[in-house]
Amino acid sequence: MKGLKKKSLSVALAAAMVAGTVVGCGDTGADSATNEQAQPAEKTESQTSTETTTESKDTAEASTDTAASEGGLTPFENEVTLRIAVYDRGDAGNGCSDVENNYWTKWVQENFGDKYNIKVQYVGITRSDVMTDYAMLASTNTLPTLCMEYDYDKLATWAADGYLQPIDIEQFKTIAPTYWKNMEENGLTGYTKLGDEDYMVLGKRPYGNTNYTFVTWYRKDWLKEAGLSEDYPATSTDLLAALEKMVANGHEYPLSGSKVSGAGADQNYSFRDYPQDETTWATTGDYQIPALSTEAQKRLLKWNNVLYNDGYINPEYYLRSADDVKADFTNGKAFQWSGYVSSTMDVLNSFYENNPDAELGVVVCDSKFVQDTTWGSSNAFRPNNIFGAMVAFANNATEDEVKAGEMYLEWMAQDENLFTMTWGIEGKNFNYDENGNPVAVGDQSGLEEQQGHNNNVDYWMVVTASKSFGDIEKDIKAINPQGLPQDFYEDILANYKGQLAIYEAGYANVDCLFGGALESVTEYGTSLKEEVYPEYRDKLVMCKPEEFDALYEELSQKYLEAGYQEVIDERAQMLNDGKTTRLQ
Repeated sequence: MKGLKKKSLSVALAAAMVAGTVVGCGDTGADSATNEQAQPAEKTESQTSTETTTESKDTAEASTDTAASEGGLTPFENEVTLRIAVYDRGDAGNGCSDVENNYWTKWVQENFGDKYNIKVQYVGITRSDVMTDYAMLASTNTLPTLCMEYDYDKLATWAADGYLQPIDIEQFKTIAPTYWKNMEENGLTGYTKLGDEDYMVLGKRPYGNTNYTFVTWYRKDWLKEAGLSEDYPATSTDLLAALEKMVANGHEYPLSGSKVSGAGADQNYSFRDYPQDETTWATTGDYQIPALSTEAQKRLLKWNNVLYNDGYINPEYYLRSADDVKADFTNGKAFQWSGYVSSTMDVLNSFYENNPDAELGVVVCDSKFVQDTTWGSSNAFRPNNIFGAMVAFANNATEDEVKAGEMYLEWMAQDENLFTMTWGIEGKNFNYDENGNPVAVGDQSGLEEQQGHNNNVDYWMVVTASKSFGDIEKDIKAINPQGLPQDFYEDILANYKGQLAIYEAGYANVDCLFGGALESVTEYGTSLKEEVYPEYRDKLVMCKPEEFDALYEELSQKYLEAGYQEVIDERAQMLNDGKTTRLQ
C-alpha cells in the first residue's frame, strides 16, 4: 500500500499551529474567521417565492455552467464511481433511516452525478464505531473514495496505516477553487499536511470556540414542583439536592441512564482543575480515550457512584442504550436529555405530544466560571475547533475517482447546492418568513423529502459543520426548533454567549493535537475505550461508596498497565519534541 509508514510521520501541523497561534486564539477565533463563506442572499420583502425559486434555478445553471468551463468540471467520457462516506447514526427518529439511499442521495445523483457521468454511492459509517468500520473496509479494499472524520488523530492513524493517498494540492486548487478559497478565508490551509505531504482538505466550523449547538433540555416544571428556582442548578451539589426532592415527589430515576462506551465516553472537562496543567492536558486531556487514573476522572466517576447509590439513575443502566434514555425523556420519565439543536427535532415533537402540559428549559452556561468545591467546575466545557470535517482520499482510489471526489467537493461548496442540501425544498422542508429568511419546517415526518440528521449535516459536513449566515442571531434562529409550544431561541443564544465568555476567560481549552500518528493509540486505544474502561467504569459506579477510593486506585493501575501508560508516555514525548499544539 502507498501512504505513510508509522515511524515516518513527523510534524503534521503547520509551524503556526505548533506555536499555538491557531487554536484558542482569543478574538481571532471562529466568530470572525469562520463565517466569511458567501451565503445565499436574503430575499427582499418584495420578492415572491416563485421569483426566488426561478432565480435560484437560473443562478444554479449559470454557476454550474461557469464552473464546468472555468474550473475543469466537465463530464467524464466513461462513467466513474464515486464512493462517499456518510455517518450512519442509527437515528431513524430524526430523519431518513437509510443514509445510503434516500431522497437526498438521489438528488445528489441527479444534480451532480448525472451531469458529470459520475455514479455516486454513499457508504454508511457507524458513527459510534468509526475506526472499526474503516478497518473492515480497508481489509476488503473497499474504502470510500472520500474518507472523512472530525477527529484529527483518526486521519493521522489512517495515513499511518496506509489507508490514504497524498493530495496534489495544485490540482485540487484547479478543480475545486471555491472549496480552496473557503479554506484560505477560514485559516485552514495550514492543516493539510501529514509529515511532508498533503493528505487532507478541511471544511470550516462556525463558532468553533464554543459548542453551543449541543444542549441539555430539562424539566422546569419538575423544579417548580420541588419548590426550587426554574433555573437549572448552578453546581453539581445543588443538582444533588434538587434530585433528592424530585425522587421524593415520585420521579423514579430522574437521570435515566445507559451504558457508556466508545470515543467521547465520560468526558471530564467540568471536573478538572483550572487553569489546566499543560502536561496533564496534552497526555490525558483528549476525549478519545477515557482518562482513568486522573483526578478529574476520579471526580466524574465518584459523582456517578453517588448518582447510582442514591437512586438517581436506573440501576440497570449498563443494560440500556441511548434510545432508552431518549424514550424515558419523551415519555415524561426523565429530568433531562442532551442532544444537538436542530430546527426539526422529533424528540421534542414526541415529548410535547406525550406531555402537553410540561415546561422545558435549556441549560445555559454561566458566563462566569463556577467552581464546585466538591466536584470541580460546573460550566467548563470542551469547545470545538476552527475546522470541521477533514476529508482525505482512499489509497486505492484511481486518478479519475480522486478527480470525481474533488469535483464533488467543489459542487457542494457552490452556494445554491449547499443551500438546498442544508435547507431542503421550499414548501416542504422550509419556508421564507416576512423578511425573506428561510425558516425550517418543524415536523418533516412522512415527507419523501425528509432531511436526515441535523438537516442533512452528514452530507454537507464536507463544506461546513453547521449552516451559517455569518451572524450568530440569525444562525440560532435558523436552528431553533420549530413548531413547538415553547421557543428556545433566547436560551440558546444566552448559552452561546456564556460559552464564549468562558472560552475567552481560559476555562475551555481545545484538545491537544499531535503531529503524527500515535502508535500507542493505534495499538491500545480501541481496547481501552471499548473493553477495559466500560468494565472498570461499571465496577466503580456500582461499588459501595466507602470502597470507591481504594478500587479507583487499583483499577487505575490496571488501566495504565493495559496500555494507557504507553499512550501517556508517547503523548508526553511528542509534547516535549514540539510536535503538538500548546495549551492556551
